[in-house]
Amino acid sequence: MNLCLLASWIKRYFLDEGKIWKQIIDAKYRTRSPNIFTCPSNGASPFWKGILWAAKATSVGYSWTVGNGKSIRFWEDQWIGHTTLATQYWDLYTVANDHNISISEVWDGTNLKITFRRCFTQKMLADWNDLFSRIININLNDREDTIHWNYEAKGVYTVKSFYNIVNFRGVRPGNLTVIWNINVPLRIQIFLWLMAKNKLLTRDNLQKRQQVEDATCLFCGESESIEHLFFGCVVAIELWRVIFDISNKQAGMSVDDMLAWWFNHKNHSADCLLHSAVFWTL
Repeated sequence: MNLCLLASWIKRYFLDEGKIWKQIIDAKYRTRSPNIFTCPSNGASPFWKGILWAAKATSVGYSWTVGNGKSIRFWEDQWIGHTTLATQYWDLYTVANDHNISISEVWDGTNLKITFRRCFTQKMLADWNDLFSRIININLNDREDTIHWNYEAKGVYTVKSFYNIVNFRGVRPGNLTVIWNINVPLRIQIFLWLMAKNKLLTRDNLQKRQQVEDATCLFCGESESIEHLFFGCVVAIELWRVIFDISNKQAGMSVDDMLAWWFNHKNHSADCLLHSAVFWTL
């Protein structure tokens, strides 16, 4: 609980723009180089060290919307996808010369100015091309970068939401109960429950019971599992892309992410219903 309460100061820090206390903190602890999550603890007071400890714990729960790119770390902050670019492109990150640099320092809208300390393998070159293709449409502007808390519908940190994460330690059953609140027929609720528990009779699960001659997906030929069938298959990927474009909400591309989105967006009943219909259709 102490960790969760200390983390609420991070929320205050981002909301209290222009306040004197925030200006003092920025000047003393270099919290804008490029943001508070990289703030050094050397020479800090015990109280501020506690806040930085909480900041490190909560950093994985924050995502950013790009404005001028000056406050977002290119590699270490979440601004494209559901994890950081360091996680998505670990092989590139480990050989990059500069870490904890802002987007504006390496991206000008045309050129990606990152240097590496050794030559690329074929896989690394493919990763680099994939990375460039994802950021090519990112345009910097004059607005400030904005930060959002991923575990609340309003995007603002709450002690309760973080306490739930710490208390359940990411265990899936904490989110499973939301299935029974979705306004769909009981048979679909049971279907969703079995999907979340990895109990549907996909071909990988059938193999655990009996010999299956063909364990590949009917749509694409890859190994069939629950995660693949509902999120990894080319058919599923395209279907979710259309659904997310229609609803203008990115709910997640895994069972765990979808359950977490439902749990934290219980007031978006129409979206939960739409997602359930997609699962049932697939």
